[in-house]
Formats: sequence, structure tokens, C-alpha cells
Amino acid sequence: MTHADLARFHSDPAHWKLGIFYFCRADPRILVPKRILGLGWTLNFGRPMAIPFFLSIIALIPCSAALARFLGAGSHTRFAIELLVVAGILVFCHRLTHRPAKITESKSDSENPGA
Repeated sequence: MTHADLARFHSDPAHWKLGIFYFCRADPRILVPKRILGLGWTLNFGRPMAIPFFLSIIALIPCSAALARFLGAGSHTRFAIELLVVAGILVFCHRLTHRPAKITESKSDSENPGA
């Protein structure tokens, strides 16, 4: 899958349901940039792991707060833990969407190695 393929999938209006939900089975990414680039990320609902991924990310915040409360952390410590979890989620999503895609060699390049 090339960067051009990913950009073509992303820019195709047929892959955007109601203008905000991205659904493309051919796109291997779970997280994709929103339709208006620079405004964040959205899920690729065409991938089978999109919903479990979303639910696990959402569950991290209350689970970390409950664990901190169970361990006897004060309110300031719980707030700091929740802030770190949210920051970690944001960094994870950024890294996931900006990792280099596997660039495949086109057939014409493999046939003409000296060109």
C-alpha cells in the first residue's frame, strides 16, 4: 500500500458516511486523519478492530481513575494520573497515524532495475 493509495482512499467521498464517519475496508489503518486535515483523528469503521480499539481507549480513563482510588491516591494524584493517561492516548494516536506506511514497489520499477 503506497502513500498515494492511502491519500486516494482518504479523499474519496464514497468512504465518508454522513460526511464524518470513515468506512474503507481497503485502508489498513484503524486511525485516520479527519476529513479536514489537522483537526484530529477518526476511526476507520471498515476495520474489524475499530470498535474494540475505541472501547479500550475509552475504558482506560475510568479504569485508571478507579485503580488510583483503590490504591488510596488523593484527588490531585488521581487528576495527574488521568491527565497522564489522556496525554499517553494522544501520543499513541499520533504515533499510530503518522507511522510510515509500507511502501510497495510498483511492477514497472521491479522490471527495470537499472532505470
